Amino acid sequence: MSTVPKYIYKIIPHSSVDTRFTFPVPIPSSHQFLTELDLNDRFIHFSAAEQIPTTLNLFFKEDPAVTLLRVETARIGAWKKIEWVLPDQTPRTGDMPYLCAHAWPVPLEGEYVESFREVHRQDANGEKDVQGGWESSLSSKDVQGWLV
Repeated sequence: MSTVPKYIYKIIPHSSVDTRFTFPVPIPSSHQFLTELDLNDRFIHFSAAEQIPTTLNLFFKEDPAVTLLRVETARIGAWKKIEWVLPDQTPRTGDMPYLCAHAWPVPLEGEYVESFREVHRQDANGEKDVQGGWESSLSSKDVQGWLV
């Protein structure tokens, strides 16, 4: 994970969990995605594809569904400052691997969202499972092929 990924991902609660995250499709360029965490920290939290399972299990363990927003790194990097962060939250330098990306200023505007996927927590049999982890949900062909 030492090279910058083509895409980074913003995880937001699914609209069935929090109606504040309902958005029109197609997403208007002016639509703003703003979480309380981003507002309080004053930067946008992103995850690389490899980090999504960990992020979901740590910060969305109670949510039955989320929406993943895929953002092209080069595109957002042309307009917002991106900082790659190590697991201990120190800024990354050189080819050191990173944990996640922070971008600012907030909020994330719809013009940067390349595509999105709604992910509902499910078990290995495809049944809804609000108690288990996110791994089975992320292994569906639709999501797995999209997380690059």
